[in-house]
Amino acid sequence: MVGMDFDSKKMDELLELTRDNNKILRAMRRTQHISSFFTFVYWMVILGSILGTYYYFQPAIKKYMNAMQTSVNFLQNFENRAGTVPGNLQSFKDFMAK
Repeated sequence: MVGMDFDSKKMDELLELTRDNNKILRAMRRTQHISSFFTFVYWMVILGSILGTYYYFQPAIKKYMNAMQTSVNFLQNFENRAGTVPGNLQSFKDFMAK
């Protein structure tokens, strides 16, 4: 009989410890789920703000890219025409010498 009470007390203590352990593990798992959710939201806000900023400034970026391309084309045309100036000067000198 005494052995039975001892086993019953130990089983009750073990059951109580198991319930406490289960409660702690569930709380840890819930905290992990909440943390994962907020990490996901955090990265979506960062990526969304990057894409939103690009979308907002896209017309200005295109405008400056067009201006840059126009400048490059102008400089290339100027360089091409400047390369023909010495030949044109020689033709002019030859014309004037006649």
